[in-house]
Amino acid sequence: MLILLGIFFVSSIQPMFMVSSLIMIVVMYSYMLYYMIGGYWFSYALIMVMLSGVLVIFTYMVSLIPNESFENYNLMYIMFIMMMLVGSFHVIEYKMKWSIVSLNLWMSFIGMMNMFMVGFLLSIMLLVVWLSYMDYGALRT
Repeated sequence: MLILLGIFFVSSIQPMFMVSSLIMIVVMYSYMLYYMIGGYWFSYALIMVMLSGVLVIFTYMVSLIPNESFENYNLMYIMFIMMMLVGSFHVIEYKMKWSIVSLNLWMSFIGMMNMFMVGFLLSIMLLVVWLSYMDYGALRT
């Protein structure tokens, strides 16, 4: 599925489709890393770096490209539906012993600092996206 999403990313000409396929690639790759490594911190760091840094820069550059209308790519729709059907057979099972609450991760001082940093990074990411809104962005005139 990652290869199929990569093909979608390379062959798309519409900016919003490129950004959405990049998000899907990062999420699928982080799930794959989670199952390969067995821990979620590396995949969590990958998602935070991609969504807060690289994706904002990529979205800024893609916003400079003029929006073109979606053309009917029947082959892409069929491939996307097939990808979703194949992906639906692999259901991710969350076990209670691996939940965030049972890890007691947020109960210590360091855990509270982690929670603060996660909230801070999320708020900064939302602020940057809000500031680079397409109609009022710094690169648009």
